Amino acid sequence: MFFVTTLIAFLYEAYLAIPIVGGATVLATGYATVWVALVIHAIVLIVRMGTIQSKVVPIIAIFLTCFTWIPILGWGIHLCIAILYFIDLLLGKYSIRRL
Repeated sequence: MFFVTTLIAFLYEAYLAIPIVGGATVLATGYATVWVALVIHAIVLIVRMGTIQSKVVPIIAIFLTCFTWIPILGWGIHLCIAILYFIDLLLGKYSIRRL
């Protein structure tokens, strides 16, 4: 379950980090995609609560998602969150286990 939820979160954030496409999607949905991202990160955190997997990336993602409504900053934040989830996927079970 760790891999699936993290992969979904990574793909969603990577999609939103595409400069024109992600921005157009956010504007077309009236910023609803920001709320969807917040829910996805919360689900990832809830799934990880019962395991020994790292909770650092979803917590950082939830915090940073609150600032993604700012146009240029939002793009950078989505890119950073996507990179964090990608690193988390690569590390897998070897990621930080406490928090």
